[in-house]
Order: sequence, then C-alpha cells, then structure tokens
Amino acid sequence: MLLAIQNLIEYLNRNYIDDENLEKEVNIMTKSLYDPEVEKKGIEKGIEKNQVEIVLNMLGEGLDEATISRFTKIDIEKVREIIKKHLN
Repeated sequence: MLLAIQNLIEYLNRNYIDDENLEKEVNIMTKSLYDPEVEKKGIEKGIEKNQVEIVLNMLGEGLDEATISRFTKIDIEKVREIIKKHLN
C-alpha cells in the first residue's frame, strides 16, 4: 500500500507538480510508516506477551515451573522471571 502511494506521488510530481523536494519527503514519510525494525520489535513483543499469558494460564492450572518450562520450551529462568514479575 505504501509503495503504491509513493509511486502515485512520484508520478504526479513528475507530470504535474515538479517539486524537487516532494519525492524525497514522501520517501522519508513512507519509510517512517513502515520500518522493518519496528515490525520486528512488535512481533517480539507479541511473542513475549503470548508467553506470559501461557505461563500464567498453566500456573493457574496448577502446573509447576519445571513442567511449564518443559511443555512451552521456555527456559525455566524465564518462566520464573515471568511469574515473579506478574504475580508479585
């Protein structure tokens, strides 16, 4: 979608507006709207949030830290960290 907008602005600028800075500014704007690093951080944050939910749900079902770690493949120290952070 952003690429289509960028292409449209470039076309309009070249054929109708002819502003030297417009394409550069649109480039900067579209890159700020889609940054792969931001997307990566968002995915990582979502995964972490999901891990917290799963650990706390399993704990609520009576499972111990070692069992939670074994089934989720989350390091036991991370499991303990999640429990400590969210239950204390």
